Amino acid sequence: MANDTNIREDLGLVPPPRLFTDRKFILALVVGCGVSLLVADWSVAGSANLSLTSLQVFSLVLWYPVLEELLFRGAIQGFLGSTALGKRALMGLSLANVLTAILFTAMHLFYRADPLAWLVFFPGLVFGYFRDRHGAILGPLILHSAYNACLIPGWFLLAF
Repeated sequence: MANDTNIREDLGLVPPPRLFTDRKFILALVVGCGVSLLVADWSVAGSANLSLTSLQVFSLVLWYPVLEELLFRGAIQGFLGSTALGKRALMGLSLANVLTAILFTAMHLFYRADPLAWLVFFPGLVFGYFRDRHGAILGPLILHSAYNACLIPGWFLLAF
């Protein structure tokens, strides 16, 4: 049983006690959603026809963030954060966070090879910051889902 608790903690699968009273988290949520709306307009410039199926919306807003946060902020950043190298800081961010954000960006570049894929580095740092701050992936998961959800109205606003 103690082993299961350690695994959950290592992966960040624990409830963060003060997430919704964390002013930095609320600010990251509001600002990040605003940026997502703006980036969405830029990302589909020139696209006349834009349509999304229910499965695509579900995947973008829930499925991908859950999988990506479990892998990147849970497993990878959790592991790196337990090492001496990962605990080092770089401009106030853990090296585990920075390395994980680089891997997160590389994964996005693999399936979306355009300049906008490079921009996921910055939200990746934000997600990792809250993983480190609260020791849990719920905050990054909420931010990731919200940022992705805010892309959708941005795409459709540009289409009109």
